[in-house]
Amino acid sequence: MEEKEIEILRKSGIINNKAQKLAQKIVKPGVSFLEIGTKIETFIKEAGAKPAWPVNLSINEQAAHNSYNPEEEVIVKETDVLKVDVGVSIDGYITDSSQTFVFKKENELLREASIKALLSAKEYLVNNPKTAKISELGELIENKILSYNFKPVSNLTGHTITRYVTHNHPSIPNVKNNYDIYFKDIDSWFAVEPFVTTGSGYVTEGNQVYIFKFEEEYPIRNTNARKLLEEIKTFEGLAFSEFWIGKDMSVFDKKIAIRELLKAQIIAAYPVLIDKPGSLVSQAETTFLVTEKEVIDFVEIDEILM
Repeated sequence: MEEKEIEILRKSGIINNKAQKLAQKIVKPGVSFLEIGTKIETFIKEAGAKPAWPVNLSINEQAAHNSYNPEEEVIVKETDVLKVDVGVSIDGYITDSSQTFVFKKENELLREASIKALLSAKEYLVNNPKTAKISELGELIENKILSYNFKPVSNLTGHTITRYVTHNHPSIPNVKNNYDIYFKDIDSWFAVEPFVTTGSGYVTEGNQVYIFKFEEEYPIRNTNARKLLEEIKTFEGLAFSEFWIGKDMSVFDKKIAIRELLKAQIIAAYPVLIDKPGSLVSQAETTFLVTEKEVIDFVEIDEILM
């Protein structure tokens, strides 16, 4: 990567770090998802960047892709395990981070397991910049989680990031795998995100959908759908919320338009991902770059999590 690209990512990471510190000030029992999500996104915009996706606010058995909904009042409860996943984009250069909030002592070990798994992964990368492999990292993360008597979520992974593309290849599994790939050879930055669960260790798609992404443009007849498409294209391929668009449309017209865009495969939906009911999932995440010379944690996750 060119140095100018790395500098943009450093700026993105600083904003991401501050957004997560803002989350630490906001998140507590009694606060609404709407307040958390909108305050973080407003901060990112005022800092000169863009949210790379709607702030993910996933609770309890939800592992990812939940967010705020202005049409529903969701309030954080003392019994909740809340993941706050933040993406920051500057000119398509994205940094990705997550932290987990718990409010009851009985859930602290679950949170700790995801933190220690991530920090162990970071230590491994820092100590082995020339020889660190995806396969070894996955095994290390899995073993750390198992040592806490929890399970890793096997079908959620970290991911390579490229400009305007949040999830690229190769992926970074949180379990033992056969990806015999050196991180220094990826030639891009990437997110590592251990998910720790008391459940099955495998997530499925739920019924709720708050996050969408542009896929490909096709002709479409619905006037409102065409109007929404013009708004959607301004996100330049980054994920968006239905509540970010069509603000001058009725709720009914907008939902019909979104349905038409989905049917035409112009946009894709990202349902909330859940483990079995009654389980709890924690997550910790940051964004790295490994070069021949160094390992960069763009978000500097240590000072957020510890």
